[in-house]
Amino acid sequence: MNERVATTPLQSWTVSGPLRCERFSPLPGSSKATAMDKHASTGPLWLGMAGLQGDRVADQRFHGGPDRTLCHYPTQHYAYWAQRFPQLRTRLGLGAFGENLGSEQLDEHQVCIGDRLRWGDALIEVSQPRSPCVRLDNRHGVRGLARELSASGRIGWLYRTVEEGALRPGDRLQLLERPHPAISVAHVWHCFLDPMLADETLLQLAELPRLATHYRAIFRQRYDARRSQRDQRSLFD
Repeated sequence: MNERVATTPLQSWTVSGPLRCERFSPLPGSSKATAMDKHASTGPLWLGMAGLQGDRVADQRFHGGPDRTLCHYPTQHYAYWAQRFPQLRTRLGLGAFGENLGSEQLDEHQVCIGDRLRWGDALIEVSQPRSPCVRLDNRHGVRGLARELSASGRIGWLYRTVEEGALRPGDRLQLLERPHPAISVAHVWHCFLDPMLADETLLQLAELPRLATHYRAIFRQRYDARRSQRDQRSLFD
């Protein structure tokens, strides 16, 4: 690894996990399978460059890959969703939204893109907001659930693996480096939803090296499209 990483934790937090799905389950109301039903491991698991040992990925077009090896969802958000959807109260809790780890102390405003953290023996890096999938609707039988997650900003985030290693139940999450303290997960998600985002912000995010490739490409496309429109209008001025 070429980049220098702090060895003394800046902060640390208690987390729940690792969680994984060992077997696909049928998606209610669909012929498709899902790997969203995660359960906590009772022993150590290996986190590799492609993801967590034994964790299934049902649709690799939108899940998994080098920028999405782990999903983190703030457990405290489930209290909000239980109030919003009382019919789900008995179903909501750690692992209900397909996450690999959860916590009570962190949220999208506190975590920043590019944060590097030690979890167990592995080194992980915050890569992007978690984009809510419509399969959440099918799994929980609530139409519009993913859309409500998106609008509320209670979305969670994803990590990439920087260094492989073993994860054990009870391992704390330790922040080692924060290169972009002004660019939180919440900020990136707000920018993603904002069609009127300023050009300079679009360009900043398009060129942010630790932001996932998928998101950087989206911001670049928007910036280029807006510039092209301006160029075309200028021909007639």
